Amino acid sequence: MVKVGAEDVENDTVPRAHEDTYAAAVARALPVVAASLAVVALVFVVEPVLALSGQSRTLMVALGAGSSVVLGALALVSWRRPLPDGMAHPATAVALALLVGDAVTYLVVAEEPRQTSTVLLLVAASGVLLVSLRWLVATLYLAWGAWVVGVSLIGPGPGWLHYATGMVLATVLALVANLVVRRAVGELAAIRSESDAAAVRDALTGIANRRGLAMVGAQIVELARRQGDAVHCIFVDIDDLKSVNDSLGLAAGDTVLVSVAEAMRSVTRSTDVVARWGGDEFCLVGPGPGMSPLELERRIRESVQLDPPVPESTWSPRVSAGGAMLAPWDSGTLDTLLGKADQEMHLRRSLRREGPSPAPRRASAE
Repeated sequence: MVKVGAEDVENDTVPRAHEDTYAAAVARALPVVAASLAVVALVFVVEPVLALSGQSRTLMVALGAGSSVVLGALALVSWRRPLPDGMAHPATAVALALLVGDAVTYLVVAEEPRQTSTVLLLVAASGVLLVSLRWLVATLYLAWGAWVVGVSLIGPGPGWLHYATGMVLATVLALVANLVVRRAVGELAAIRSESDAAAVRDALTGIANRRGLAMVGAQIVELARRQGDAVHCIFVDIDDLKSVNDSLGLAAGDTVLVSVAEAMRSVTRSTDVVARWGGDEFCLVGPGPGMSPLELERRIRESVQLDPPVPESTWSPRVSAGGAMLAPWDSGTLDTLLGKADQEMHLRRSLRREGPSPAPRRASAE
């Protein structure tokens, strides 16, 4: 049995896990971030040329140029072909690690404690560039470890306490900035999720709309075809809804629409998708041959009568239904199935309006 149903409209619009959302945000920003860090790496090319000499200058120019090339290549590749979201944080962490390595190396070869300022900037920036807390903490550990090694190679000095305090403050700033960024990304993701959910659900009844039906219905047809199963579709039209609107107002008509939608949802299977097609028409798509349109009419009528939305003197719970089935060997599409069921529903409704007696006989003859 195909296990795609109405709940999949909700599942496809549920917000992704926080880590996935953070990864997607970092992946979108990666080209710009990598390009910016490539420019920063050029500092380790220009400054050593002016401040160092001999092998120290050659080493730093080589490291700075190499880092700039690698980061520039990362920016170009991620811009032309975005990396998978799962690779965004590792790539950004590696980019930051390259620059931290360059900065600590410069600190050691120049024996200048003030070069710690570059490490401070990278530590603070990591709080914004790495949204995932676990990747941020790992990068901070790496930066601190590299800096401590660099300091131990140079030896103690009067200015190290000042720079150690700066490292602590930069770390705190990175964590605070990361908290702000994670909250902002989470709020934006929630807003987008709500917008996506609204796009596939009918605002009045809460069931799927045409877009939601097309999204999940196509999955049902595809899975049914793979498993050799049939797919059924039933269109439902509310009879005499206009009389309710004319006599009691549009609000009463909306109550009838909601009542019928709830009835359809309660009398069908969880694997069936119930959608509002538009106006006073509803649509049901599900795996297998499904129930007959007459049976669905009966179930809807009985369900609505349990809690009538309007007085029965104004509207007697009555709907017209027409169905179609897509056999496993049929090459038709979801649109084909919808079209056949819609035609059948309109035919049965027109026959019913001709008179109470002929309609059932003529409908069954077909």
